[in-house]
Order: sequence, then structure tokens, then C-alpha cells
Amino acid sequence: MLQWMPDSRDEKDVESLCPPNPNQEYPCLKCYSTIDAPLDTVCAFLSNPDTIPLYNELVVDHCDVEEITPSSKITWCKMPKVLFVKPRDFVTYCSHRWRSDGTQVIVNQACEHDDMPGVMKEGQGSVCRGFALRGANFISKDPDDPNHKTRITMLSHANPGGGMPSWAMNTAVNGVVQVEPFKFFHNINESICNYQKETEKTQSKMSTVGSTKGRSKKPAGIAGIGFACFWPNGGGLREGDNTMNHPQQDIWTDADYIDDDEDYDDYDS
Repeated sequence: MLQWMPDSRDEKDVESLCPPNPNQEYPCLKCYSTIDAPLDTVCAFLSNPDTIPLYNELVVDHCDVEEITPSSKITWCKMPKVLFVKPRDFVTYCSHRWRSDGTQVIVNQACEHDDMPGVMKEGQGSVCRGFALRGANFISKDPDDPNHKTRITMLSHANPGGGMPSWAMNTAVNGVVQVEPFKFFHNINESICNYQKETEKTQSKMSTVGSTKGRSKKPAGIAGIGFACFWPNGGGLREGDNTMNHPQQDIWTDADYIDDDEDYDDYDS
């Protein structure tokens, strides 16, 4: 499902060099799909940054900019030229946690960082700054086959940046959404069948993180639209633990976006 919405971030969170236009709307994509692999396998696969080329052609480079907490960080990633839209880069805050039912929740929001200045106007550089305005991603057990399949639900609200006129944005977005969500989920499903976890290596890396009170040692992460964040050693807060109530832990909750994952019925590859 594709809807056009204004930037929903607080004014204080909007980039200083890119003042918001309250009349401008940006694409917000909602989609989900079922993956033919159990939750633990999918989480391990997606938490490995080396698997990005196997499923997401829209991320060609990425790095961590700053770690905020063991479960949150500021990241950078680069998107290649898509149709007539020149390459874009994104600086994005990402955070993850685990629900009591084992669902991994990753939220993201566009931000600024002094170490990663960007080009705000088209034509002033080879790469222009885009914005993964806000997003929420849920990786959970499939309700119909929880032991063998996984449900991935994604919500992505983005601004391609560069001062692109509305007609050009509409043309580019409509071309991308007809193909990329299907490719994304299909590639994950196909690649994960051949993916082999390095169990002993992963467990040894996660041991120190897992010993931290209130934090999970489960690997987490994914490369989505305008962000790429990974916690292969774990570190996510667990729902129900007192640390989840820390006021600075998350800038919003997934309830702001989604009341029920099962409402998504728009893309099912």
C-alpha cells in the first residue's frame, strides 16, 4: 500500500539545512511478506551485513556513524541511481528491541550528524542527501506456521531530497514500488534457503552482550529503504524489562505506526 503523507517528525528533529514544507507530501510504503524459514534463521541472516547484496540492491555502501546505546545507533548508507534519480545517501537513527512474543522491532528516523554532512540540492554534488523520514520494521513468527516461517512487516516513509519536483517524485516512486518490494522479499526468501549460520562464532561474540542485564543476545538488524543497521552480537532491550521504560531509549514506539501487524495485506510474495 502506498500513501502520500507530510513529514511527521517534530520540528526540532528536522534538518537545519532543509526546512520542512508543510504542503509537501512524501511516499509512505506499507508491505509484508512470509519467509520460508524460522524466525531465528531469518534474524541471523538479516543481522549479517555481508548478506545485503543478496537481497537489497538499493544499498551499495553503509557504515555506523555513532553508537548511542547497545541497541541504538546513527548510521549512513548510500543508494545507487534509480531510474532518473541520481545516487542518494542517508543519515538515519536506528533502534531495536524485542517484544515478549519474540518479535524483533526496528524503528528508524532521519537525522543529522556532524561527521556526515550532505549535499541538499540536486546538481551540487555526485550524491544528494535523502531522508528515511520515519520507519518501523517487524520480524516475527508467522501466525499460520510459527515454527517454520517468518513474517516481515515494513513501513517506510521517505523523502528523496534534492528539491525534486512533485511530478518527478511521483514518477520515480510509482516505478520503484511496482518492483522493489517484490524483489526485496523474493531475494530474502531465495537467499536464506542457502544461508548457513556460523553458530559457534556467533555465540562466542554474543556472550558478553548477552550478560548485560535486560538485554537480549539475539542478533538483529536489516537493510531497508534509506538505512542499514546491524547488531550481530545482540544488545536489544526485552519488552517487560524495567529498562524498556527509560525515557531516552526510543524516540517513539511502534504503536505510533502500527496497532496490529496483521493489518498489512498489500504485498505478499
